[in-house]
Amino acid sequence: MDSAILKTVAVYFALAFVLFVSAYLFYDLAVFLSILLLLPLILWCRNYFKKAKLLKETTLKRRETMLFWVLMLFALALMVRVPFVLLFGAPYEKTPLIYLVILTIVLVEKTDIKTFGFKTGNLAKSAFYGLLLFSLLDLIALAGIHLLTIVFTGQEMFQSFNAVTFLMSMPFMTLCVGISEEGLFRGYMQTHLQRHFSVVKAFLLQAFLFGVWHFVWHIFPLNLADMILRIASTFFIGAMFGYFYSKTQNLAPLILAHGLWNSILDGLTSNPEAAKTVMALPLLSQAVIIVMPYALSTAIMLVVVRKFIRAI
Repeated sequence: MDSAILKTVAVYFALAFVLFVSAYLFYDLAVFLSILLLLPLILWCRNYFKKAKLLKETTLKRRETMLFWVLMLFALALMVRVPFVLLFGAPYEKTPLIYLVILTIVLVEKTDIKTFGFKTGNLAKSAFYGLLLFSLLDLIALAGIHLLTIVFTGQEMFQSFNAVTFLMSMPFMTLCVGISEEGLFRGYMQTHLQRHFSVVKAFLLQAFLFGVWHFVWHIFPLNLADMILRIASTFFIGAMFGYFYSKTQNLAPLILAHGLWNSILDGLTSNPEAAKTVMALPLLSQAVIIVMPYALSTAIMLVVVRKFIRAI
């Protein structure tokens, strides 16, 4: 196992170094290179899985050992994430993180990645579930915020949608951001946690770490209020995605929904005047405009998931 750990960590930091240099020298190349570097991992997995005998159950039987590995991967991920975000304002740690998660599962734990939700079967149903999750949890809320802003202020919250920006953002947001974050938090962490804690505790614990994961965006310049808000909002997203994963045991829908969520935000053009007007309203009015749409979309999503979503 020691050799496997060293190889995994070495590959992780080597890829991080390559992307760091590419981002420093050719900033626009880092996104393309992040996607391109996924190809060797895919080819290696196809070849390795044909020869290796991998377990169907996790080898981390003791709770203390499991928590050590969960926190270790989280710490390693932050060691690369923080410099990338602070220096480049971009999450270029994603591809190294995918390697870290996959190699830890396969080489270190010697477990089939399907056990951790990395499944490619029944893609049509997975895509439908992903679109459903995104529509229920995000589109309904965004539409509600837009309409309520018009009602309260007479202004539109979102001015336009740039389809080209959305389409250009989608590959990186899905293949790199979606796979890495869903693979680490829902796939690796929650799968392990569910074997030692209740399902609710498991998806809340990974959601807490997912929220903390996003503190880095407000380190410099330091903004504690925005940091707390970002952690709280991403904790909420992590909890909802974790609940969905507890039902499907499949990461594919979440990866698609994650990519769509981030890409839609890249494509939307907000109205800064409308946002200022909303922030000048009484707190109750702000809560109605911002919180109520997400409360409604969350309630609908929870009902739909509980009644209709099954394991894929």
